[in-house]
Amino acid sequence: MNHTWNRRSAGTSSGSSSIGGAGFLLGNGLLDAMNSFNSDVSFLGNSSISSCTTPQNLKPGVKLLPLANRRPARESTAIDSDSLFFNGSPNDNTSTSSAVGETFSFLGSFQSAQLLPAPPRADVYEAPQMDITIHDVIANDQLIDFALDRYGVKFLEGSYPHDSNDIAHKVVFEKLTETTPTFDLLCNNANGNFIMQKLVEYATIAEQSVLLQRMVDVGLFDMCKDKFACRVVQLSIQKFDRPVVTQLVNTLSTFDFVAFCTDQSAIHVVQRIVKSLPVEIWSFFIHFLCSRDNLMSVCQDKYGCRLVQQAIDRLAENPKLPCFSSRLQLLHSLMSCVARNCYRLSSNEFANYVVQYVIKSSGIMEMYRDTIIDKCLLRNLLSMSQDKYASHVIEGAFIFAPSALLTEMMNEIFDGYVKDSDSNRDALDILLFHQYGNYVVQQMITICTSALMGKEERQLTPSELGMYATWYEKIKTRVQQNAARLERFSSGKKIIDSLMKLPPIGMPLTTPRAPSTLEFSAQFDAMFPSFLNHPLFL
Repeated sequence: MNHTWNRRSAGTSSGSSSIGGAGFLLGNGLLDAMNSFNSDVSFLGNSSISSCTTPQNLKPGVKLLPLANRRPARESTAIDSDSLFFNGSPNDNTSTSSAVGETFSFLGSFQSAQLLPAPPRADVYEAPQMDITIHDVIANDQLIDFALDRYGVKFLEGSYPHDSNDIAHKVVFEKLTETTPTFDLLCNNANGNFIMQKLVEYATIAEQSVLLQRMVDVGLFDMCKDKFACRVVQLSIQKFDRPVVTQLVNTLSTFDFVAFCTDQSAIHVVQRIVKSLPVEIWSFFIHFLCSRDNLMSVCQDKYGCRLVQQAIDRLAENPKLPCFSSRLQLLHSLMSCVARNCYRLSSNEFANYVVQYVIKSSGIMEMYRDTIIDKCLLRNLLSMSQDKYASHVIEGAFIFAPSALLTEMMNEIFDGYVKDSDSNRDALDILLFHQYGNYVVQQMITICTSALMGKEERQLTPSELGMYATWYEKIKTRVQQNAARLERFSSGKKIIDSLMKLPPIGMPLTTPRAPSTLEFSAQFDAMFPSFLNHPLFL
């Protein structure tokens, strides 16, 4: 039976080159220049095809190997001819000499495939088991090499003696800190910094002084800005004795603290100082923030704004301690600086979080919250509500303001501004349709509905509930007047939906009272008259 094959032209052949002539089956499976094919041609034995016209283009024979045998052991292990694939390599028993003129041998030898063990992967390579001691490493002068190696440093960490009187402890410490370049290399290395942290953790008073001197010689500022060396400095702040750590912090205070507080690595060092050390050691930082325009420079950075919040939190904590009076003076100076720059801070992408933090704080911070709302936010509500970042501050002020200041804020939005002469729109109209101001209106609605539905934490008096009801009705009336326009915007739909949560009210809502026993009996009688009128119960 004959099958017709279409010849692939040499210009469009993919993955092989045309060799010319008829009857050549190549190792890549392509049949070239063959017009007819007889099914009695043997593919599994050695065969000769004597119609070569270009022997110089002959390709070597290929070896057919079986795929990996994945069948269970209980099945037959005979080779399945369907699992054969071309490995693209010449047969070892076949030589294609150039002396072969007109003949080409197609070889197909079958061999059983064998699974070879996979080589170990580099990413899961485990450290070799080393039956050595730290004394061997010292004797071979390989401490530096071990410290810079991924697994060697782990060996050193586990073998480093904690006892300062141990000979190995002294030798390792002296070797790793004897020169400034060596100390700098290890502290700034991804592996070496771990053994340096061990030196810091178990250092004596004298060794702490040596480590501090090495840090100063290397450049303490550069160490704090390095992502590996800053870990050594942080642990030093935590582990060093008070006189040594005080000297360390005093050295840091001489640097440019704006650059120090806005670096993603150095910021962790300052945070460690604020969190771990007494306030009197780092009081210079508060004085630095309050001088010139440093507060704004630090707060407008995404790292610095968080640092200022931590400093405020530390200054305001635990007012019952004896040292609180000195902390209160520092806190008052910092809050005065925040109040002076309140509008600039509130309008900044990151600095607004500092003002929000002050407004949301409780305890001693409440008096500063009230001062900021009264002196900085009131009379500026309309302009700040239309700012992308300051609008968040205004929302927080509505939520956390005391009752008296909340009343002033609501009255300012409703009646505190003269209508625009051209558009005849007041502040509430402007905020309803503003891309940022509408969130302030939504917060006002939420405050009113929460109070009227009894969700406030404190108990409200009837006069206060009436005040919330009045505010709610004012907003509802204005929204109903502009409902057609508001429905065009997603923000307007949210405002309408938030008003729908509360039914029409005449008086504030009250919590339903549980029925008494007599009332429950009357309801039961009305529900089951036939049962109660049964003769057995008469």
